Formats: sequence, C-alpha cells, structure tokens
Amino acid sequence: MKLAMSSWSYHWALSKGEMSQMDWLELCGELGLNGVELLDIHFPSLSRRYLQSVCKACRRLHLEVAAASVSNDFGLPEKSQRAANRKKVSQWIGLAQELGAPVLRVFSGWPGVGNPLLYERERGRLWPEMVGHLQALAQEAKKAGIVLALENHNHNGFTRTADDILQILREVNSEHLKVTLDTGDYLVDTPELNGYPALERVAYHAALVHAKLYEVDEMGKDLKQDYERIFDILTAAGYDGFLSMEYEGPANEEAVPLAAGFLMGELKRRGLRG
Repeated sequence: MKLAMSSWSYHWALSKGEMSQMDWLELCGELGLNGVELLDIHFPSLSRRYLQSVCKACRRLHLEVAAASVSNDFGLPEKSQRAANRKKVSQWIGLAQELGAPVLRVFSGWPGVGNPLLYERERGRLWPEMVGHLQALAQEAKKAGIVLALENHNHNGFTRTADDILQILREVNSEHLKVTLDTGDYLVDTPELNGYPALERVAYHAALVHAKLYEVDEMGKDLKQDYERIFDILTAAGYDGFLSMEYEGPANEEAVPLAAGFLMGELKRRGLRG
C-alpha cells in the first residue's frame, strides 16, 4: 500500500486562505508521502496552465496523484440540477485524465436534501436515474482509462449501508465503477448500521481507501477507530492501493503530521509500505 493525503485534511486552512493548494503540496512532500488526493473544491483555477503547474509540483516533490475527487449530487430535487451534476462529473473525468489520476472519487447523492421526511420517497424516485448517470459516466471513464470510485458517504445518502453500495455496483455492472472505502463513514458515522462487517464486505471492491482520522493521541493514533483491525481487513481483502488519509478533527497543525507518521509507521511495521 501507499500513503496519500486528501486535501480535506487541511480544509480549514485551505477554505480560509491560510494555505494555498501549492503550500499543501509542499507539506505533503515534506512529510514523505507517496501521493495526494486532489479535491475539486480546493482548486483555485481549472485552467490548463494551472493544472500543468500542479502536475509539475507533484513530479518535483515525488508525489503521485493518487486520485482526483469531485463533489456531485444525483439526489437533488430538480432534473436540471442533476443534469448539471452529471456534466460536472464528466468534466472531471477529463480533468482527472489531465492530472494523471487513475481514480476519480464520486458521490451518488443525498435524496431529500437533508430532510428525513422526504428521504424514502425521493430515494425511490431518483434511484434509477442515479444508477443511469453512473452507468453512462462509467463508460466515459472507461474511454478515459480511469476508474470512478463511489464513496460510501452516509448522512441520508443513497449509500447509507453496505447493501446500498453493493447494489449500485451490481446495477451499474462496470469494472470502471468501484468504491472509495471511507473507514469513518462506516465505523464512526453509522456504526449501528454498518461497522466493521460492512468494511469487510466492501473492501474487496475498493479502488481507493479513505483512512479517516478524527481525534489523534500524541503518537498520531486515532482514538475512535481500531486501525489494527482496519489493516487486517484491508490485507485480507488483498487491497494494495492508496490509503488517502483524511483528517476530520478540529483545526490542529500538529495533528495531521502526527497521523501521517502513525500510518506510515503501521504500513512499515506490517511490511505494506509501497
């Protein structure tokens, strides 16, 4: 396995302008990471010139672009909104190709726009269309030579459970739609619905793993998840791709480097570091 970092780990600094995307890339290089996950929301520009500068910086810092990530939603109530989101993902398939990313993280969406009273009705109404969008986009991804990786994001989304995400994979039926397996979405956000059994079931379909971290101790170990067990599950599933660390805790300049050190140490101890 190789260790990358999602730019979400410094979302608080990037969103406030306290850190630029280029500053963040420099930090990833200094930490000795193998790669980076580039989120759409953290790009100050999508011009070809700027994308080339990102690629150049990654080469200089010996960082692979493990994945690009687009924030889309096929659960929005208006058809025009959902069509715009499909166009957005299509655009990012091309951008991921330009960036040299083999994987593009995508979402399925949140039917009912956060209103639990509307969730079941909207989920049933929009499910077939959501699957159709992902089928068409998987075909585009195949032509571009990349894989779409559907994140198991919850919060009343289409993918509340492992059964949901596995059903989407079956219905889309494409080798170019796999999973971004987020540990925290199953183990912290919805343990009563999912937990470690869900992680075990879905790990075999992962093209990218989000190593979520919430609260780390002085050694960088997360206090809300059992990473010994997580690594056992990933190893048993034969996963050998990128772990993209995604820090979700409060703004803390010391926490992310500590967490990176912990994960690198665990990979090395287990003989898994790529």
